[in-house]
Amino acid sequence: MKTQSNKHLFWSILLIVLLPIFFVGCNRKEKTKTPPPRVTTTIIKQQDVPIYIDAIGQVISYITINIRPQAAGKLINAYIKQGALVKEGDILYEIDPRPYQAIYDEAIAQLAHDQALLEYAVQTVTRYKQVLEDDFISKLTYEQYQSNVAAATAQVELDQAAITAAKINLDFCKVVAPASGKISYFNVDVGNILIVDDPNQITVLKPFSPIDITFSLPQQQFELIRKVQGDAGEWQFVATLPEKPDHPFAGTTYFIDNQINQNTGTILLKGRMLNENNELWPGEFIRVKVLYKMAPGALTVPPSAVLIGKDGPYIYTVDKDEKAIAQNVIVLTRTDEYIAIQSDQVHEGDTVITDGQINVAPGLIVNPLSPDTVAEVK
Repeated sequence: MKTQSNKHLFWSILLIVLLPIFFVGCNRKEKTKTPPPRVTTTIIKQQDVPIYIDAIGQVISYITINIRPQAAGKLINAYIKQGALVKEGDILYEIDPRPYQAIYDEAIAQLAHDQALLEYAVQTVTRYKQVLEDDFISKLTYEQYQSNVAAATAQVELDQAAITAAKINLDFCKVVAPASGKISYFNVDVGNILIVDDPNQITVLKPFSPIDITFSLPQQQFELIRKVQGDAGEWQFVATLPEKPDHPFAGTTYFIDNQINQNTGTILLKGRMLNENNELWPGEFIRVKVLYKMAPGALTVPPSAVLIGKDGPYIYTVDKDEKAIAQNVIVLTRTDEYIAIQSDQVHEGDTVITDGQINVAPGLIVNPLSPDTVAEVK
């Protein structure tokens, strides 16, 4: 009996000790509240924003020059290496000039010979002019002397033309770069015999600056730009390499095709831009943004502020009571730095959440922090 009484006494004491602790713990749990989630915020800005239409383009040279010989003969020298950068007027190759030099020298000698005959013919006419006046020679003979002068003069002019032709062919023995650019690989090596109008070019030269961009636009987007920019075809655009999105190149279109491609529903355009440092390479694919129009006073937010929901793009703004409010927006254009939006419920100076939206729901109280504050907390 004593043992059983002791057990009852033990449990009674334990219950008396633990019961207050249990109630204190419950009260503490009831008093503990979940703190509002921390979110990064910024202020919505208003500015004039260019609206672009995106396309994928390709870099091409504005001309492609096939280097072919204009004189026949043996290729004796190559003054450049394969793949070299050359300037306009640089000597690229040399064809054996000896046969053409001989023809040129012969033309020079022939001119000297015929000039001597012309001089003699002129002296003869001068000498016999006085004699003709004294009737010592016939008029027919004198006219023959004059005819000799005319024939000799024509022969001298013919010789001068022959010299010019021989000099041109001699100059053709040195193949020069018709433009600045980059040489491709050699199709013909030194030691081979070249012929005029050979279908196999010696090499190919592609200028690098200026450089062209070719791209296509869908018919619907093409018509949108036409309504704003007109039919002149000089449309402004910017292009960026995928590897260098922060380094845009500005250009202007100069060509619009005269019909829509029936197979793709697109139209071909070409634009031109400077490429002074050879940063763009023919054949590269490039992102093109064609200027559609300017949106004056557009609202801009950081790209991370715009979310996609079942009803389309939306953002979270924070009101004066630090309550999160979901606002549906229309995206006008986007860049790596900002997204331009439109909404009747959003205004310049409103606070927008840019990070931490995963812990936010509409109407939830949040703890808004500026980017500087977030950096200090971290």
